[in-house]
Amino acid sequence: MQYGDGKIVSPRAFDLDDVLTEYVQLPDAERLAFLSVFSHSLTVDMRAALLDRPVSEADARRAWQLNEWLHHLTSCFSPRSSWGVKGEAELLRDIATDSFRQGLDGAVGRGIAAAAGNAGISAKKHAAAQE
Repeated sequence: MQYGDGKIVSPRAFDLDDVLTEYVQLPDAERLAFLSVFSHSLTVDMRAALLDRPVSEADARRAWQLNEWLHHLTSCFSPRSSWGVKGEAELLRDIATDSFRQGLDGAVGRGIAAAAGNAGISAKKHAAAQE
């Protein structure tokens, strides 16, 4: 990722299975924060897909797919959500798997890495690896 000041930061590598194993153990508020950070990251990629005019057919398809994933993710935010923690984890896995078919694996990878880092998941794994 490159910031406006030119600084380039590469997200720490992660294993999706490890992230999801820790995700399902997070308290409700932390899971909601994870989903929120991930969703926000996808909105940034959607904005990028629609930034240049005219919008190509490929970028329009990417934006549509990102919107579909956001639709499902934001439904998890409701206190009456029927997803449940395991359903949320499966949704995350499905999005990650589908991202490769859609050419959006970079966007999804950045979003999950940011959300995992925000939740302290990558830090927990890193700390455990040093013990």
